[in-house]
Amino acid sequence: KLPFRVNVTDALKPGANTLEIKVTNLWVNRLIGDQQPGVTNPITYTTQAFYRSDSPLLPSGFLGPVQLISKRNLSNN
Repeated sequence: KLPFRVNVTDALKPGANTLEIKVTNLWVNRLIGDQQPGVTNPITYTTQAFYRSDSPLLPSGFLGPVQLISKRNLSNN
């Protein structure tokens, strides 16, 4: 979808900081993955199979380049 931006300025502390990003797949993609040949321990369970192993996966996760942009505020003193 559109590029999403998050301002983390207020979360930063002086010194070293760690940025951790967790990405979750779409549930439909997990259902399709569990239908793949050779899967012996599926993660999902459903009583109605809406998706098959050949169903197309939906775009999910990081699509394209990820950028961490650093900006410095300069005062006019």
